[in-house]
Amino acid sequence: MFTYNINGKASRFFTYADLINCGTTAIEHQIENLPLQPDTWRALSLLATQILDPIVDQFGPIALTYGFCSPELVRKIAKNRNPHIAPKLDQHCSHELNQNQKIICDRLGAACDFTLVSNKDDKPIDMQLVAQWMCENLKFDRLYYYGKHRPIHISIGPQMNQFIQTMKTNADTGHRVPSKKGRNETAIAVIRQVDY
Repeated sequence: MFTYNINGKASRFFTYADLINCGTTAIEHQIENLPLQPDTWRALSLLATQILDPIVDQFGPIALTYGFCSPELVRKIAKNRNPHIAPKLDQHCSHELNQNQKIICDRLGAACDFTLVSNKDDKPIDMQLVAQWMCENLKFDRLYYYGKHRPIHISIGPQMNQFIQTMKTNADTGHRVPSKKGRNETAIAVIRQVDY
């Protein structure tokens, strides 16, 4: 039988607990947000090793705002007025199965949202610069960019599409709506041109 150690090292800078216990909903509602599939644990380690560790090396400490999402946590978040999740697309469920034992997200892999830890001057950190560096230097599946001072969503997956989607928040409804998108070299051009 597969065993895990939630406090074990997923990478040089992150434990599995860092990647699993980083959202407020699971903690507030005491949801045991643990992966059940061995492939999820492996994908979380790849996400931390191939994406997050290099970001820490380049920019310093980061704060994870949303990581692994179990089916139970999906159901709880989905009850919010503006849940801002898409479990069948966003890869936060990684390799987990739904109640019918079907893969929740066919893209597989793993995902997290993060921001940089504020510098000592307390100046806001420009996440556009971080996203640009990621597009130029890292191999990833999907990057969702929400704004200069908002967390970035990043994922790995079997296809490693090097795809970026910029998202704007509708001021009236609070819903996020897709804006510009691109892959590979186009992704770099898109993130350089964003003005929010």
